[in-house]
This record gives sequence, structure tokens and C-alpha cells, in this order.
Amino acid sequence: MATATAVSQLRNAVSALADLELSDVDGASGPGLHAELSRLAGRVQAVAARVLARVEADGRWQAGTSRTFEQWVAQREGGSVGAARREVGLGQALDGSLPRTAEAVAGGSMPFEHAQILASYGMSSDARRAALGSDDPEVNEAQLVRQAHRMGADRFRKVVQRWAHTVDAASAEAEHTAACEREHLTLTRRSDGVALTGFLTLEHGEALRIALDAVGGVPAADDPRTAEQRRAVALADAARLVLDRGLAGAGRAVRPHLSVVVSYESLQRQIGAAALHDGRTGADLDWLPDAWHTADRRADEPAELDDGTPIPPSVLARLACDSEISRIVFGPGDEVLNLGRSQRTYSGAQRRAVLARDRSCQFPGCGAPPGLGEVHHVDWWARDDGETDVARGILVCWHHHDLVHRRQLRITRDHRRWRFWRPDGTEVPDTAHLDHSAPPTETDRAERCLDLAERRLDLAEPCLDLAESA
Repeated sequence: MATATAVSQLRNAVSALADLELSDVDGASGPGLHAELSRLAGRVQAVAARVLARVEADGRWQAGTSRTFEQWVAQREGGSVGAARREVGLGQALDGSLPRTAEAVAGGSMPFEHAQILASYGMSSDARRAALGSDDPEVNEAQLVRQAHRMGADRFRKVVQRWAHTVDAASAEAEHTAACEREHLTLTRRSDGVALTGFLTLEHGEALRIALDAVGGVPAADDPRTAEQRRAVALADAARLVLDRGLAGAGRAVRPHLSVVVSYESLQRQIGAAALHDGRTGADLDWLPDAWHTADRRADEPAELDDGTPIPPSVLARLACDSEISRIVFGPGDEVLNLGRSQRTYSGAQRRAVLARDRSCQFPGCGAPPGLGEVHHVDWWARDDGETDVARGILVCWHHHDLVHRRQLRITRDHRRWRFWRPDGTEVPDTAHLDHSAPPTETDRAERCLDLAERRLDLAEPCLDLAESA
């Protein structure tokens, strides 16, 4: 059998290689040797992944007691279920939707890690798989494989992330919504301290990182602590700043120092798209522009954080709602031709007026202090030509500002009271003033469950606005 013979020869070659003393390897010959061994190992790993995919397709593994194929692999080989899931997914992609990637990895011209990255993002939606197999030279698999030859894994990951957002913005929004729903922060008291576990979305994690770096500062030359140890102390210092300086009780709202880069045209179109809704409810994202679901997937390139990570339009809309916007004009060679002054959509005086009127977050049942708040445009300026007017600005906390944009909530003012409306026309109830003498409706019960789940996230939020306080 050809496969068995090839594996036997490989086994003998690997045994001979492992028996070498490597006494002749030094700083001159070692780098090239390591690179060649890594390429060979990647080619073998790709074959192993394809083997796993075929074993799963055969189905004989189901005769055992394992509930899933990944569990069967982990129990048989002593690995983890997560690693088995990634390997099986890669094998399926190489045997199916990624023929050019399979050819490049098998030939040694594409690193194994690059293939993993492409399979991870490329197989994540039908639209992305369709783009990979299309004839469009700007978005298909051949174009990505060519780029993989010219860059390292970290840069290639950003390229593929940007590609994934560009060809399927609807899935990017759904993925961001799922990530928001997974956010949590758990503090568990131990006998010698407190253990922290949790998960943040990319923009929340970046804001927290920037705040901790600002609070922690530059370590002294003789500081023996690791970066992780300094970051832990910075988190505790950030909490002290909130408490000692009264930042949680009063004062101006503070913007996290989070930078987003986007063209002016994309800014207008993406915020406009995030503000549109055709009245449907739930997780249905069909309200997004038709261009995002058709072959013209390059209509708008995504906005990006400073490190090149793309963000969905709903996040861009919320950040742009009350942020500083700087104009930078580039020439044809990417040289900076003009740098405009930073402008805030609401001036300092306007912000103070909104805070003085509202006093706390106006989202039903919240009441977070103004120190944790932002001013939201009731009339989204990309959809409704909303003006930066005090009468049309409302104070909401950072968390509920994000929620208003993600859930497409509409806000009206009636007799000095702000009212929040869902896309289906029903009102978000004020849980602090519900009539508990009447049995709650199904909508009320669902809303209360959502409120309770969302408030569990609020413990992490004070840390996000502290970069200014360092």
C-alpha cells in the first residue's frame, strides 16, 4: 500500500533525524535548518489533517462511545477536543473548498499556520466560501494564497480578517453580536486573593489594554516584575482612581482613548447602513444593504482599530456617535497632505448641558452616574440628518449606548421623559417603575432576563474610561 510505505519511510527518516546530536548546528546554520524543518512539519500536519477529515467521513468511529468525532480523536490520541476540532476543520477545508491552499501547503510554499488562518475565517460563512471559489481576482482564494507567500502569520491574519469583513459584513455583524453576548467578568474569592476570568469583545479588550497601559506607565529599569504582574497592579490602581477621585459619582463623561481609522465615504455609508431597519425583529440581519449580500462585496472596506483589526458597522456607529473625529487627507502615495483639528460631535458646553439635564443614564432601569456615560444622538446623523443639538442628545452609559446601536432602538422624548422603542414598535419597559400588580407579559419577562444578564457585565465597564486619569 503506497500510503503505508510512505509513512514507514517517513518514520525511518524522522528516527534518524531525532538521533542526531546536532553538534554541527550553530547560529549560522541553525536558522535555515529550523525553517526547513518547520516547512516539512507543516506539510506533514496538513496531510494528517486531511486524514482525520476522511476518517470522520467514513463514520466507523461512531461505533464507539464518544458523542462527537472530536471527542473520539482526543480520547484516542490524548489531545484536546479543541485541537481536534481545529484539525478536522482544516482537513475538511483542504479536501474541499481550499484546493489552492492544499496545493501550496503540500508543496511547501505556504506555511501551515497560514493555512489554518485561511481555513478558520474562510469557512465561517456561505458568503465567504462563495467568495473563495469565485472568479473575482480581488477576493478569491488565489489572491489570498498569493498574499500568504509575502507576509508573516500575524500580518496575514489581519489581511484575512479584513477580507472576511469586506466580503460578508452581515456575518461580521452576527459574529460581533455573538461575542457581545459572551462577554463576562467573574471575580472568584480564593484563600489568598481573587481570581479573574472573563471574555471581552475586541474593542472592549483594546480599550481596557490602553487604560491599563496608561495607568501602569513605563516600568523602571530595575523593575523585576513581568508584564502580566504590572498589568494586574494597574487594574487595581485603575479601580482606586475611580473610587478616590469620585469618577463613578460625578463629573464629565470620559472617552476611552480608542482610535478607529476609516475613510469618510465608508464612515457615512456604514453608519447609515447600521441605522437602517425594515421593521423585522430578532437576529435577522436582512436589513443590511443589498450590496453586502451580493457579489459587490467590496462596496465598503471596514473601519479598523489602530492595529488593523476590522470592526462591524454597528460598533463604528456607536463610537462615531460621540467621539473626537480628526480629518487626515492622504495623497496618491499615502503621504499626509493635511491634518485637520480634532472635533467632538458634541462640544464641552453641550455635553455639560446634557449631563446637567439627564443626571444619569436614561436607559430604562439603569441610572448609571454621568461619569460612566456618553451623549447619544437621538437622531442618527447618517440616517436622519441628526443635528448636534442638546435637545436631541441623551445621556446613556457606555454599555447601553452600545446596546442602543446593536439592537436598533429608537428614542423619543415625551413630557420630560425619554422612551426607548424596539424595531417591532414595542416599548422597552422601565423595570424600576413596572406595575407589578399586573402579570408581566412575555416581552416583559424576556426584557428582564436580558437586563439581568447585561448588568453582570457592568463590573468591567468603569475600567474602560480611565486612560485620561493616568
